[in-house]
Amino acid sequence: MKKVSMVLVLAVALVFAATVAKAQQNGQNVKIGFVDIQKVINESEPGKKAKEALEVHIKGHQAKIEEKEKAIDAMKADLEKKGAALSEEAKKKKQDDMQSMIRDLKRMAAEAQEEVRKKEADLTKDVFSDIRNIIRQIGKDDGYTAIMESGPVLYSGEGTDVTDKIVKKLNDLKKK
Repeated sequence: MKKVSMVLVLAVALVFAATVAKAQQNGQNVKIGFVDIQKVINESEPGKKAKEALEVHIKGHQAKIEEKEKAIDAMKADLEKKGAALSEEAKKKKQDDMQSMIRDLKRMAAEAQEEVRKKEADLTKDVFSDIRNIIRQIGKDDGYTAIMESGPVLYSGEGTDVTDKIVKKLNDLKKK
């Protein structure tokens, strides 16, 4: 984990250094901005709508999974309660049925997880596209040399965080 973090910080530093060097080489003043993409998603109306739609989708899958789990639990309780009275063949059949239901549950959960991942990508695709376009426009309009994700940044001066500006522009864009 430490190695991955170190590599990420090093990569960001190299990109930053290359950007600064290129800007200085072209005789430009260097102006770097930072954005917290997660905050943009969490605070913007389009991001909130996408998250709400995803939560509704997830709840639908959770209800089906919980129903299947209850059926398995009921079958297990029935087997424990009546197991001694059942013949070996009947007991084996119930255990096989229960194992089959458990496999179905695992398959259902895996399929639901994949479907949720696809739904999330679909719901956020347009939001991320709009965010990228807004970042580019702010970069051009405000004379930024680069606007970077604020995640690995340990310090940035006042006025370098453009997150709130992006949230406002994204909300304004979706009101039109």
